[in-house]
Amino acid sequence: MPALFEVVELGPGVYAAVSDIAGAAVGNAAIIDTGDKTLVIDSFMTAQAARELRTEVSRLTGRSAFMLVNTHWHGDHTWGNQEFAEIPIVSTARTVELMITDTPADLTAYEAELDAHLAALRKKLESEDAEERSMAKRRIFGVEHLKVAAPGLRITLPDILFEDRLVIEGERRVELLTYGGGHTDSDVFAWLPDDRIVIAGDLCWNRIHPRTQDGHPSAWADILDRMAALGPVKIHPGHGRPGGPEIPEILAPYMRTVAGYVEDAAADPATLPPPPGSEAWDTPERMRAGVAKLREVG
Repeated sequence: MPALFEVVELGPGVYAAVSDIAGAAVGNAAIIDTGDKTLVIDSFMTAQAARELRTEVSRLTGRSAFMLVNTHWHGDHTWGNQEFAEIPIVSTARTVELMITDTPADLTAYEAELDAHLAALRKKLESEDAEERSMAKRRIFGVEHLKVAAPGLRITLPDILFEDRLVIEGERRVELLTYGGGHTDSDVFAWLPDDRIVIAGDLCWNRIHPRTQDGHPSAWADILDRMAALGPVKIHPGHGRPGGPEIPEILAPYMRTVAGYVEDAAADPATLPPPPGSEAWDTPERMRAGVAKLREVG
């Protein structure tokens, strides 16, 4: 069994790879058996996590992956691509542009940044705040894995691009859909109509405050409404554990609240309360940082 993520069966031949946001994989991934081919959605943050994902693909389906899909450009969903470089990788054109922009120009400088981040986290282990110490301890594990992966990091770009919809036919039909930009400028999710399963990428987060700083909260809410209208029974989010249709139904009003926070420039982001219903979610500081960043970029 994998050490860096957990496998959860969503349905026969459909598997969620669930990571710890502070670990080596960071984002979630998925494995879909279409009957004669195996499709992988997202590739984690590190090569070592992606290698475990490849092993699970073979173990669970009896074959190698024939295609990898990147739901969006963030490194925790794409930096494992190098372990799938021999197969087609699918995304939107805008995702590729953003991946290129985000690529570390100097890997030596990137490793130095990781060293500085580790030093800051280790300093927090001395904090009097028990919650801060606990979070630092969890995050150190993940950053140490990034350090291991950094020297061999090779950004591997998607080579099959689509605009609105790409259908993969088999015994199981998989529709790759994009309704534009919400979490980022361009987000893809996988819809399995016969199973009524959505592999949502970072359009959905389950009981974790989403990263909003690269996104468009109002448009994101509209996308979530459209996703919910498909009538999914199960949803695998980009972060957090799989759930049901309640995930987009809760997140859409959350995003509209965040959009209101961004527009209300008089309110100090540091004092903003979590949107209704999210009071017990992890990392509210991410929500506040996102609002501050979105105000900066206008």
